[in-house]
Amino acid sequence: MERKRITISIQEDLLKKLDQSIDGVKMRNRSHAIEFFLSESLNVAKIETAIIMAGGKGALRLIPAIENSIELLKNYGVTNIIIAIGYLGEKVKQNIGNGKKNNLNISYIEGGEGTAGALSLLKDKIKNTFIVVNLDEIMNINFEELVNFHLSHKPLSTIATENTKNLKGYYVFEPEIFALISEGFSMLEEDIFPKLMKNNDLLFFPIFRSELTSE
Repeated sequence: MERKRITISIQEDLLKKLDQSIDGVKMRNRSHAIEFFLSESLNVAKIETAIIMAGGKGALRLIPAIENSIELLKNYGVTNIIIAIGYLGEKVKQNIGNGKKNNLNISYIEGGEGTAGALSLLKDKIKNTFIVVNLDEIMNINFEELVNFHLSHKPLSTIATENTKNLKGYYVFEPEIFALISEGFSMLEEDIFPKLMKNNDLLFFPIFRSELTSE
């Protein structure tokens, strides 16, 4: 997205508070901080669609984490949630439902091989920036901060993680990600993210231990 250079005047006490938010990671500089807080205040960085990966054999064990993610997504403003299911998928459906009682649209997809293979089933349906939840543990996160971080940097993918060696967690993707997914078995963690890192199209959004909860 093209940016315009502007000149503004700001109260000194506000400027001091703004400077205190700059950490060189989540907030790079004054311009980035101003853009971030404006986007947050004006509510312009909303994403409406999220996909939750729940196709593994441990799907039932992950239902509390799925429910936690749905609550976080709803509070952020996501209204359309797609859950990728596989083994014991019917049990997941029975527990989670269609979301109508919470004013959500929850649907399900089944098929595709691997996490990326499952995601590829949606390539003709998703045309805008979207969120993916790849569950291994319950993780509380401020989606507003994550999405603004992603949109201000504009990579193809942002991963919210505590450890850059652990590629599980919350992702924000641009729809161009689908072009990188080959037919057949494909994993986001092993096949897609290495390509993104090689092309400098993947960023990490740091999550600190105090933001995590355990099962």
